[in-house]
Amino acid sequence: MQISKQSDYAIRTILELGRNYPKIISAKEIAGKQAIPQPFLNKTIQILHKSGLVETIRGAHGGVRLRMAPDQINLKDVIESVDGPISVNRCLVAPEICSNQSRCVAHGALYKARKDFIKELEVNTIADLLSYEKEGWINQ
Repeated sequence: MQISKQSDYAIRTILELGRNYPKIISAKEIAGKQAIPQPFLNKTIQILHKSGLVETIRGAHGGVRLRMAPDQINLKDVIESVDGPISVNRCLVAPEICSNQSRCVAHGALYKARKDFIKELEVNTIADLLSYEKEGWINQ
């Protein structure tokens, strides 16, 4: 499974907001620090706002900030806000579409892989990722 580019932008946006929590920062600042094209960032912020992860503030001192503390947001929250339910195969999210489910030998293995993947995303909060970053755990 590969997360979408939009989810990648959302994770990077949330991480940048987490670094600055609870401060309001401009979308321009996020775009510059995270190398996200402004039009894509604007769309990402809209999605994150609709999902309740960020709030947007208008005006001269406006911008974006996390709606909750970084330790209350996990990677699953961010990815699913953009891409919807996480699945390695569509039959795991919508079993009614699969006529082979009762006799499919791959179903159990795919279900376990999905469950383990989701569990890992749930235990990693934005605060955890930021602490790993401070400790130099990047790419380990």
